[in-house]
Amino acid sequence: MTSHNVAATFDRLVQLPGVIGAILVDGNGTLVRTNIAEDAAQMYANRMRPLVLLARSMIHDIEPDDRLSYVRLRTRRQELMVATENQHTIILIQDNQALDEARRSNAASRRVSRQQGN
Repeated sequence: MTSHNVAATFDRLVQLPGVIGAILVDGNGTLVRTNIAEDAAQMYANRMRPLVLLARSMIHDIEPDDRLSYVRLRTRRQELMVATENQHTIILIQDNQALDEARRSNAASRRVSRQQGN
């Protein structure tokens, strides 16, 4: 994925419902881009790096021909989504309440569309 594609993906992810933070980190753990305070972004990046490395190792041990592309963590208040692609990692922080509301709304819209199609 080129740096232009990574930047475009970052811009698109920031627009998702409930996103309260997005962090783009390079392969060395250096912050490339963020929309939250730099110290908070660095804290997330530093804490996420060992988890991603452990998850990659686990996937490799289980299925050597496969590779990690995505990690999702959910707490009571937030959902952290970590996408790894080549040498970049994108960390997305979403508010659970807004995220759940958007998912319910999308599901309801799909049901209405299917009913109208019948």
